[in-house]
Amino acid sequence: TNIPHPPPPPAACIHVSLCAISQSKKMRTQLTRCLIVMLICAPMLIFGAGVAAQSNPSAAACGLPAQGTIVASVAYTLSADCAQTGLITINSGITLTINGNDNSITFPVDINFVSGGANTSLVLNRVTIDGGRVNHTQPIQVENLTASQVSFINASNGPMLTIATSASLTNVLLAGNTSFEALSTSSQAGTAILATGSSTATLHNVAIRNNLAGNAAVFMRSGASLTATGCLTLSGNAPYDTYGDGTFTDNSTGACSGTIGNGHQGNRPAQPTSCGFPASGNMDVSTTYTLSANCELSGNPIYISEDTTIRIVGNGQKISASRSGYSIFTAATSTLQLENVALESIRIMHWGRLTADRLKASKATNGFFVNFGEARFSKALFADNSTTLANSRSVMLIFNGYENGFTSFTDSAFRNNTGGFGALQIIGATVELNGCVIFESNTPADWSGTVIDNRDDTCGTTIIDPIIIINPPGDNGQGGKSMPAAPSGMKNCDLRLGAIGLICRPRVQPPVAEVWRISPESEGLFMLAVSQPQVEAVDEGLVACSPDGRVAARTGLSAELRSLFERSPKYRAELLVPRRYIVIAKGPTFEGKVHHVVLDNALDGRVFGTVDTIGGPPAPECIVPAAGTEADAAAPSVIAQPPRPDGSIAHIVQAGDTVSAIAVAYRVHQLEIIMANRLEDMGRWIYPGQELLIRDAAG
Repeated sequence: TNIPHPPPPPAACIHVSLCAISQSKKMRTQLTRCLIVMLICAPMLIFGAGVAAQSNPSAAACGLPAQGTIVASVAYTLSADCAQTGLITINSGITLTINGNDNSITFPVDINFVSGGANTSLVLNRVTIDGGRVNHTQPIQVENLTASQVSFINASNGPMLTIATSASLTNVLLAGNTSFEALSTSSQAGTAILATGSSTATLHNVAIRNNLAGNAAVFMRSGASLTATGCLTLSGNAPYDTYGDGTFTDNSTGACSGTIGNGHQGNRPAQPTSCGFPASGNMDVSTTYTLSANCELSGNPIYISEDTTIRIVGNGQKISASRSGYSIFTAATSTLQLENVALESIRIMHWGRLTADRLKASKATNGFFVNFGEARFSKALFADNSTTLANSRSVMLIFNGYENGFTSFTDSAFRNNTGGFGALQIIGATVELNGCVIFESNTPADWSGTVIDNRDDTCGTTIIDPIIIINPPGDNGQGGKSMPAAPSGMKNCDLRLGAIGLICRPRVQPPVAEVWRISPESEGLFMLAVSQPQVEAVDEGLVACSPDGRVAARTGLSAELRSLFERSPKYRAELLVPRRYIVIAKGPTFEGKVHHVVLDNALDGRVFGTVDTIGGPPAPECIVPAAGTEADAAAPSVIAQPPRPDGSIAHIVQAGDTVSAIAVAYRVHQLEIIMANRLEDMGRWIYPGQELLIRDAAG
């Protein structure tokens, strides 16, 4: 029924056979005339036979031709899902109608679906057009398109729809289409829709969701006009929802809900799980997520929409993912804020603005981060990331294709990242290294490209503990909080040293206190043990410390700790009672904090109080540098200056001096020097000849 009939031959040619029956002269004359007519009619007969030979391609078992040319207007009705083997071409002036019956149509790599010439029309009803996430270039190109209850999904290297003259989309979904072949503002391509000049389109009850790269989900060239009515969802598209010089008129009534297109979901709002963060979904509303436990992303990625600010307060918890692709996408005008969180096996594709403070990014495969926008990392550790792709990077690709590529790293470390071009791959973008940025054991290189290196070349050793992961306390059933279960080897661990350690007090006599550092995997690393006899042997001062000076036990309160406790009326009264104070301290954390737990009289006694300070290691005098190194030879010891007549002490900075070394020489805490002299950046910037006040005048 889909084969067109050829036109009938002319009437004169039908009657030419009558010529043969006449034998008279008159009839012979007529015969001659008939032969002349036959010569004239023969090409027409041949043409008619040619038309009869042309026909629409036969339908496959699913109800639609697998490929071919549509030469006459026709309607196909699908009886099953269709897998195309080639392109369907529509001849000029022809209309192709496909009634999908809720089935789908897929097509292979590098083969588009429908293409038409001048004045061609495509009508689609109740069908899913699925690109299968394989390479296509503009899968659907016709002058006039009408679609009702249709889902256009998963085209790669789109746009999925090219509107040349007109389009009418009613109850339509465009989702998951990508165009990573054109990552720049000059590509002039949309991933879902490309509206060419002078074209017009109406969108009624349409959802455009999670279309990535190109210029935008919808790109409008100059002269194009799109009008939206009914519901309209623009969600999770990156870098933009709509872009270009055409006109987009939004008369919609709000976002779509429920199903849309060919039975697909109109939106996918992200809903937090028990850990405090969603496992997947779209984030269209600015909000703050506070983590209460480790989280795992599953299923579809997280999409952060335009003009949305998402803040993640990690509380030292971890977000991980088992999926191999990207887990988080951000739009160009979105903002993502990460605070004190670990990301494990997470990959982010970023077009917007990002700030990350106290971040650990680890175990990502084929790159943790692709930055097309602006990103600022502070106190971050990038460790144990890798790539198996020779032309890739192990940690981060920083690309200026959208003319907005800027990335800065401050007080951060890159450690044990392997493969590709190196940890950082920089293509035309601006990258700054500020403060103490350390590259350690990255192969084959730390970075490829150009950076602005503002690093402090005297910042010392690799920064430790940028973030610590420890399970939060659980309810003890009495309205209070109990400590998390101790890692293997640790017993009776009832005191926390901030988020970076635990104090364990086994029930033995005489009392003993053990200090453990907690790694991101909540495995204990033993740091120090102190017994009660050691404490009794020291009247006031240092009792013991770890070799790196980052854990210390002391007796007595320093002036700094006492002043901090005196700010509270409760402690002000407590401080009047004579007692032996035992202080166990650990630090600094990545943000420079030192955590102190103060015990009353005995190691197994009550906790007098806890307090944090800012400064270097709690016991820098315990650090023993390796002997015979070039660094030792190049760093002269600090010579303490005698007091002045009024009792004050000032130190004149010499070449090679550091605040911590000066503090050791004068037996004061380096924070006292920093505060007394109002030094910026924790005393990192001092210079020869500078006078530092160590102690005020007596009295």
